[in-house]
Formats: sequence, C-alpha cells, structure tokens
Amino acid sequence: MASTRRLNDIAFLDLAHGYGLFTQSTNTCTVLVGPTSDGGATFGPLVPITASNCGSGAGSGSTLTFDNHGDGFVYDPGLVVTHDGGHTWTDTRQPGTVLSVEALGYSVWMVETACPPGSTVPTCPMQLLESTDGGRTWSRSSNAPSGAVDGYNAGGANGQTVLVRTGPSSAYLVGAPANGATGPHNAAPMWFTSDNGAAWASRPIPCGGPALSIVLSAAPDGTLLAVCAGQPSAGSQLKSAVRSTDGGRTWQVEFACLPMPGNQSCENAPLNFGYLGGIDAVSGTTEFLYGARSSLLVSRNAGATWQVVQPPIGDTGDGSFGAIFFNPSDGIVLAADDTSNGANLLLFSTTDGGLHWTKRVPVAG
Repeated sequence: MASTRRLNDIAFLDLAHGYGLFTQSTNTCTVLVGPTSDGGATFGPLVPITASNCGSGAGSGSTLTFDNHGDGFVYDPGLVVTHDGGHTWTDTRQPGTVLSVEALGYSVWMVETACPPGSTVPTCPMQLLESTDGGRTWSRSSNAPSGAVDGYNAGGANGQTVLVRTGPSSAYLVGAPANGATGPHNAAPMWFTSDNGAAWASRPIPCGGPALSIVLSAAPDGTLLAVCAGQPSAGSQLKSAVRSTDGGRTWQVEFACLPMPGNQSCENAPLNFGYLGGIDAVSGTTEFLYGARSSLLVSRNAGATWQVVQPPIGDTGDGSFGAIFFNPSDGIVLAADDTSNGANLLLFSTTDGGLHWTKRVPVAG
C-alpha cells in the first residue's frame, strides 16, 4: 500500500519558527512531528510519535502545542510530551481523554475528562491539571467547576473550545451546553478563574441561537468573542456570534441565525457555511474563524458581519483548520485549496492583518 502523509496541525512561535504534526498512512497510521525555521516551507526531521491501526483512534494524537522552552504536547485522546524541542517524546498514558493543553512559558494547564478514551458515557466531568515546570510534573485541581462536562461526549459536535488562558493564574473554561442546547435560544456554560483554579465564577454565554458547540477567543484587550453553532447538516451549521467586554459578565449578540423556514438571508450568510472549527480574536473587533468545509472567514466589526478572506483560503470540499496570530498584523493559517485535492494542507501567512497572503506548500523530510 502506498504511503500518504498529511500535515494536520501546527504550533508556531512566530512567523518563521514552529512545528508541524503530520499523519502518515500505510497499513498503520503514524503521527510524526517536526520543526520548521522558514515559515513552514520545510519541516523536519520528522520524529514518529505514535502508531496505531488506521481508524482505531488508539494512541493517536490530533492536536499540537508548544511553549517557548522546548516543551511540546501532542494530545487528544492521549498525551505525548517532549522537553527537548521534539527530539524525543514520551507517552504519559493519561487515564482520561485530554481535551485541551495551554502553555504560558513553563506554566501549563491541561483539561482532561474523568472518562477513559473511547468511553460511551453520555457526559464526562472535566478535570483541570496544572504544571509549573513545562509539563514534567502535574497537580490536579480539586475545585473544577461543578457541572463542567466534556462537549465531545455530550454533543459529538464540531468545534468546541475548552480552555482559554488569559494570564498566569486566569482562564476561562467552557463546558458542554445542557441537553445538547439545540433550541433557538440557549446558553453555553462558562466559568472564570483568577486564582489558578481555586475558585470559579459562573459566566454562561447566551448564544442567541443553537448552542450545540461553541468556540471562544480572548482578544489582547480582554474582549471575549465567541461563535456558537447548531446541528451540522449537509456542509453547513447555523451559527451566531456574541461579544463581551466585561469578562463574560454580560454579552451582546452581534449576529444570530435562527432556524426559521424560508429565512434566506440567514441560510446564505457566510458565517453559516461549513462546520465550526476555531476562532482567533486579534483585537476587540477583528476575528478570524476557520472550520471543516469552510473557507477562512473574517469579521472586522466584532462578529456583526462576516466575509470570506480574499483570495479565498480553504475550500468548501476540505476546509480551513487553524489560525494563529501573533499580533494584529502577523498570522499564519493552515488550510486546503483547490490545488491540494485534500492530499495535504497548505500554509498561508500575512503581515498586514489578512489583507494580503503568502502561500507555502510544505515539504516534509
């Protein structure tokens, strides 16, 4: 069987330096990680991380993150770590499914379910673990918010931000909406901590529409921007956009698309194209949204209106799969385009806030 290799995720420290997570499929599916120092034009050498039977999900890792000290994490469902810049990796064999890993320097927070990978339990409580040494040792928080459950098991939804860190001791934790929250007006549970998770304040997000899944981002000025989505169907999801300027205490619905028959303006809104993936708020008013079967979208008025980035980045057959902005001007996006035919994903970088883009076709060695 011929081997196929695909770039699935990226973790960049700046426009030039970062890491790529690849999957290679033959008779088995192997996850590999390698560095880049030229903005993703080349990655390597690639180091094998895990291998499993294709389609089993056992031992696989789908998400990549790095701090700026050489500590790296491949997770979901398990957790594999490196402390030497990706030269060697160790499987930590976590008891639950790892949903989110967020690093700020040597401080790393991880959200994990209380249920083992592959569990069919409808809802799994989420647990917070913290590390102060780059993920070498962990301590489990005893005060995770009551009612915080895993959105993946609870809803099986596309797109679900779990943890957003805003400082060394502060973060927002987003849970799964109750009962799938598929009605026209729903709230997604969210909590805020400012003391390393010792106490959590409930600050739910009123989505203004279906809230089967939600993505959240905190802009540098503290503004919270979120997009909620309903049931995915035939390459689209009804979505709404909301904003908070007071840490989630109050919210403003900027755009809402209710599932009303014959609502053509709603059905044709760019925000509803494709599936919910993730969001990056580069300022209090500008945000980029990506997802499967969706081109990269941008809003420059806090979510009130959305446009496809021009020229389009990510096609509707495959999609856009990541956006990392280092400041309001410099960013990098992982996406497919019409020339890639799904065989590999491409990288697009900007230095002027998304007005112009440079495409790179990654070469892995």
